[in-house]
Amino acid sequence: MNDGGYNEQAIALLKTKNADDFTEPTDKLEYTYRTGRIYDDMNHDDSAIKYYQTAIALGINRTEYYASRAALQIAMIYEQQGNKTVAIQYYKKCLDMPDHDYKDSMDQKAKSGIARCSGG
Repeated sequence: MNDGGYNEQAIALLKTKNADDFTEPTDKLEYTYRTGRIYDDMNHDDSAIKYYQTAIALGINRTEYYASRAALQIAMIYEQQGNKTVAIQYYKKCLDMPDHDYKDSMDQKAKSGIARCSGG
């Protein structure tokens, strides 16, 4: 939905819904994650983090990648803001998530983020 630079239109459409409009847990999770991604793409960090945190809560024990990716995205936001301590916490949260789609790739990104934030 957020491909092609149509973020304003996408966020307007997503604002017509909320996670409770979906009955399937996977749909709730994807809605919150994708909304966070669009806010992230728009550099609305506070809104992005809010939705990402909800995605983590909804998906922490699921096999879809959304919760892990949300933790990774939050970590990158905090790293970009210069808050390396909090960034490391979220990179570790990404690593701590159980088996999910794309785990190896995301774990590698999280480990690289920890190394950058730790100065190593």
